[in-house]
Amino acid sequence: MTLPDTRRFYIDGAWVDASDRTTQDVINPATGAVVTRVALATAADVDLAVAAAKRALRTCAATTMAERKAMLLRLRDAYQARIDDIAAAITQELGAPKDLARNGQAAAVLGKIDAFIAAADHVQLNERLDTGQRILRQPVGVAALIAPWNWPLHQIILKVGAALAAGCPMVLKPSEMTPMSASIFAEVMAAADLPRGMFNIIHGDGAGAGAPLCAHPDVAMISFTGSTAAGEAIARAAAPGFKRVALELGGKSACLVFSDADLEAAMTAILKKAFNNSGQNCNAPTRILVERAAYEQAIAAARKVAETWSLGWPDQPGPHIGPVANARQYAHVRAMIESGIKCGARIVAGGLDVPQGFEKGCFVAPTILADVTNDMPVAVQEIFGPVVVMIPFEDEDDALSIANDSDYGLAAYVYTAARDRAERMIAGLDAGMVLVNGADIAPGSPFGGVKRSGIGREGGVFGIEEFMELKLVAEPQPC
Repeated sequence: MTLPDTRRFYIDGAWVDASDRTTQDVINPATGAVVTRVALATAADVDLAVAAAKRALRTCAATTMAERKAMLLRLRDAYQARIDDIAAAITQELGAPKDLARNGQAAAVLGKIDAFIAAADHVQLNERLDTGQRILRQPVGVAALIAPWNWPLHQIILKVGAALAAGCPMVLKPSEMTPMSASIFAEVMAAADLPRGMFNIIHGDGAGAGAPLCAHPDVAMISFTGSTAAGEAIARAAAPGFKRVALELGGKSACLVFSDADLEAAMTAILKKAFNNSGQNCNAPTRILVERAAYEQAIAAARKVAETWSLGWPDQPGPHIGPVANARQYAHVRAMIESGIKCGARIVAGGLDVPQGFEKGCFVAPTILADVTNDMPVAVQEIFGPVVVMIPFEDEDDALSIANDSDYGLAAYVYTAARDRAERMIAGLDAGMVLVNGADIAPGSPFGGVKRSGIGREGGVFGIEEFMELKLVAEPQPC
């Protein structure tokens, strides 16, 4: 793979140099080696990108849904042609194992594009109401898209695909930690033949690029995925201009396991979702709540499943776990494990010891901590690594009480053989998504949470409509 030029930005249909020579190293978290350097945008670069998007607004807004669907189809073809390059970039910059990068990270984007293509047929731009009046759905305006590093392209397409289908010109700021895959994606967007200025990308950090982008007076909407603290800051920055915000933030998702569940099957599914991508998944079931009668049996099942997971080098094929994404995250995850141990948690698997041969990179062993209570930091704070906690509960009311005693409300999981109990848990859980007995989220489903897990939804029709304004049209009715 030829490395993309992460020191240039794509603005107004052309590749341009950054206004400043300041760069930041991009580090391979498995080896500590510098992979490339990324330019850090300034407010001047933000102004250029937003101005290009603003000039494109009228043209983009005038496109029909059929034209936007055709753009998505061209995007899909262009992306498919570069999928191997994108996977290779994700392996180098994120440390995602080779198979995960290709078959999980990169391939998932195709499913999301397909879902937006299908959703385009279900978004009504001009809808007649029973009253005889009409509703127009129009693009909200220039959209600022700020994406994270954990699923870099997956999160980018959820924003770009929705903005494109809504007719919004956009400025994308991907994470400065994962700029290579984003720059290749910009090349893909250039090949998709969009209206000039509809898609623009700048690289940079939160202070130098993200802050001026969010505060820019010509930005009408901000779509952000990242930490809850950053989301709060973005909401504050958006408030003076009454900008639309869609925030997909942190999670500490509870997973309720009742004694009538198939414990081995449940633990296999739960830990696969929790350890995949080195645990760097906002909706991971990181709090496993188990009915007291089955608690020790569930711990034994979890230990057995954890033994099937191992660390491995990102450039090697296989289902292993790679490193966490960077040194800061590595330090945070280890500090959280240490905190849990000091608070009295029992180590069921993993812990602070790293298998021989993986001491130099940002590798964290898949870890399970049992006998955790909700007054421990490890139970309530997002860890964002391959770490889960196990907490016993007495009955349904106790399970809901523990599960809902959280600032977060992204996802929740339920494992039980009783359908009536599952329905009670679904109704009682404070979460934007509830997954029952191993079911997963289909492409095009509304993804998002409640409480401090965010505002709004991504994916499919719901994601597209986040980027649209409703306009009521009242006209005299014919006699």
